[in-house]
This record gives sequence, structure tokens and C-alpha cells, in this order.
Amino acid sequence: MNRTEIIGFLGNDSEVKDLGTNQVINFSVAVSESYVNKTTNEKITNTTWYECAKWGNNTQIAQYLKKGQQVYIMGKPNNRAWQNEQGDIKVVNGVLVNEIKLLGSKQSNDNNTPQQQHQQATQPQNNEDFNNSEEHELPF
Repeated sequence: MNRTEIIGFLGNDSEVKDLGTNQVINFSVAVSESYVNKTTNEKITNTTWYECAKWGNNTQIAQYLKKGQQVYIMGKPNNRAWQNEQGDIKVVNGVLVNEIKLLGSKQSNDNNTPQQQHQQATQPQNNEDFNNSEEHELPF
């Protein structure tokens, strides 16, 4: 099995294309990693962009896929490379998406999506139920 899982921020609003019998949601996700250069004590941030495509006729989530939204993406890698007219090799990191989860946004949480509001409302406030349950034993 070849699977990619990423957590990042949407670089643009999603775009839905209707292809007759099928639909696709296209969007880009930025994943950033930071570290401090020990020699210069400078913070270095590297960002990798992923071009994502979610196929299927269930495109309701597209209305919540807005620039700045933090998402979890799981799918199959679909990287492409080609040579442009100037002879430069271009590479696109792509993901054929199987699963999307909305996590948050860079903006304030005042504008929560209905899914986020539901998740907040259904999250347990303490671990009392878990600690009193006997179903939490690991199977190994």
C-alpha cells in the first residue's frame, strides 16, 4: 500500500469541477517545517506544497475548504514531473485524496464550520468516562 498523510494549511479556496458523471475538488496544501540553524541561531522554515484532487460526487465539503483552513489529508501520492520549454525540470507533489478532515484555521476560531462546532460540542470535557471504562485495554 502506498499512502500519504499530511497536515497543512490550504493555499487557496477549493475549486469544484463537474465532469458530467463525476466531480473533482482541487486545492493546494502547504506543509511547513521549521528549525533553528545552530551556527547562525536563525529560524529556517521550509514549505512543501501539495496539489490535491478529491474525486467523487460527494463535494459538499468543498464549501468549507477555504484559504488558511488547516486540514488533514490522506490519499495516494500522485507526483508528476515534466520538462518546460526552457528545458527546466518541473515537479508537482500531488495527492489523490481519499479522506479530508477539517482541523482549524490560521484565522480566529470565531468563524467555526458546522463540523468544527459539532466536534467541539461532542468532545468529552474530562477523561472520567475513559478512566472508568474497562474497554480501554490494548489488544496486544
